[in-house]
Amino acid sequence: MAQVVEVGNSWKLEELGLDRNARTDQAVFAFARYAEARIAKWIQFPKGVLLFLTVPGDPESGWFYLLDRAKRTFYSLDLSGDRRWGGYREDEFDELSQTAGLMR
Repeated sequence: MAQVVEVGNSWKLEELGLDRNARTDQAVFAFARYAEARIAKWIQFPKGVLLFLTVPGDPESGWFYLLDRAKRTFYSLDLSGDRRWGGYREDEFDELSQTAGLMR
């Protein structure tokens, strides 16, 4: 069953203390520091970066984020319809990202 992906909160690079010329890796590391999270998955696409961040020490805290390169903005991605509260485990990333259509 395909899941519906809803866009939640957003953060512009400037809100993270970066200028518009920041490289992608600088933006991703700054966002992970801001979120106090560990980068569990980082997948590059031509127009964006898909991230799966987790809270250190909490194996069921994973969440999906997308960096839109053109808009220089990170978005939180909510997989609605999964009937779960809270985050996901790292070993669920591949299946969830496929069923939600995030790997296209």
